[in-house]
Formats: sequence, structure tokens, C-alpha cells
Amino acid sequence: MLIGDNTFIGVSHLSQDRARERVERLRLESILDVVCSALSCGASGYTFSTHPTNLQVLRVLKDSERIDREFDLYPVLPYAQGYVRLANEKGMSGLVREILSKLSLSEKAKAVLTGGASALTLNPSRMLRTYVDMELGSYLRARPARTNVRSVLLHQVVTDLCLGFKESSLLDSFMQHIHDKYSAKPGFVTYNLVRFVDFLREAGLSLRDVVIMTPFNSIGFQMSPSRDSCEACLSTLRDGEVIAMSIMAGGYLSLDQAFDYIRALSRRPGIAVGASTEEHARDTFTRLRTLR
Repeated sequence: MLIGDNTFIGVSHLSQDRARERVERLRLESILDVVCSALSCGASGYTFSTHPTNLQVLRVLKDSERIDREFDLYPVLPYAQGYVRLANEKGMSGLVREILSKLSLSEKAKAVLTGGASALTLNPSRMLRTYVDMELGSYLRARPARTNVRSVLLHQVVTDLCLGFKESSLLDSFMQHIHDKYSAKPGFVTYNLVRFVDFLREAGLSLRDVVIMTPFNSIGFQMSPSRDSCEACLSTLRDGEVIAMSIMAGGYLSLDQAFDYIRALSRRPGIAVGASTEEHARDTFTRLRTLR
């Protein structure tokens, strides 16, 4: 049971206007209150994009020691929307400077050397590994002492692009890097659960230690190719860890409707869900405990 960050960073799959209004109301202290309430009421971890707001959240949690128990972290990268915006505003050179600004001097030197070599040899796997290290560094340094990086997840923009171009070697390289360097489970966010599972099996890649975060809701919102096929895939999937997101279909469904649907699934997945207030977080995760 994970607390998600969409409401903190202005993401809404139904209304961006509503998302912006939420972000304007939420300040750092309010976000911390929501996260702490969720964790105290049963959330086992925090899944978040590599967005500057989340870096602040981790730093304050580390300094304040507001959480007196261990919990897991599930970072999702890259923060695609932010990079698109930065590239539009500052150009590609500005985007590179922004990424490098997160690193220490030694990390910058290493990133320039390995990244430059990757670019010269046109090695996409090596470039991805270099980027992951660059992106994660500041978040790992900022995390509270009593946290475990349970999984590092690849954003659906990259995951589903790899599916489209049949880039199994890139997915394999990412999986090996996360497992070997960070002792964490490689994770993937995808809107194409059935295709993702089939593709890894066809490529001979094991699903045993993989985390898959994918939509599950009663109206089939973002579930490709269909709700029925995703449910059938889940019921027969014996390896891997599945985490359901978008359980309320971006706010279209109520919490009761979402819970009734999850409860009826033949195999119950983990759940990642956002909350916008302390009360909302307490209600959501207190009730989520009944699904165990």
C-alpha cells in the first residue's frame, strides 16, 4: 500500500485545471502532513516521480525525523513532463545543465566521462544506466535513514516506447543495473500490462523480481488493450509484483467503488493511491487495511 505523489506535483488524468488548483493549495508542510498521515495509517511506502518537490519532501523528512518507522521508497524516473518543459524553456543545453546541477563535482566528472563515451559509441543501454545514476543520486542522499529503496521504476513513456520498438536489451540492461548497483527490484510503469508481460517472456527475461505498476479500475481507464485482458493476465501471473494505480480512474470513481473492484479481483495486487489532505490520507489507508 503506497502513497503516491500525483496530487503533490500537479498531475491529473482527468483535469489539469483541477491539478493546478491542488498544487496551489498544497505547500511543503501540507504535503509532509499527508505523507506522514498515510504512513501512520498503514501505507508501507512512498512512490514518487523525480520531481524537485519530492526531493524537498525527502530532505525535510530526513531532518525532522517525523517518521519513527521504516518505510519503502519506489522512485519513478524520468520525470518526463518536467524534462519536456525544461527543454522547451531552456533548450537541450539548458536541460543538460539542470540535470548536472543535481550532482556533486565528482559525480559530474563521472557523468560527463561515461555519458560522453556512451554518446560517442551510440550505446543506449549505457546512456540509460548513466542517466539513472545521475537522476537517483540526489534522492538517495536526501532519503531518511530508515527507508529502503524497494524498487526503481522506469516511467511508462520509456517502458512503452521500448515495447513499441521491441528494445528488450534496453529493458534487460535496466533490470540488471538496478539489481546489481542498488540491490533493489527493477520496476516498470506501463499502460500495456498484457503486452509487457508477453514481451518479457518472449525475450526470455525473468519476471520473478520485477515490479509492475499498471492501471486497474472498474471502467478500464488506461487499461490496454482491455480491462478483461488485463484482469486475465493478472490472474495467471505467478511471478513479479503487481501494483495497481489509477484505481479511482483519475477521480472519476469513488473510493468505495475502487475498493469494491480491487476486492473482487482473483489476485489482489498492491495499491498506489494519492491523497490531497491529512483526513483523506487517514481515511484512505485506514480503509485500505481491510483489503489485506
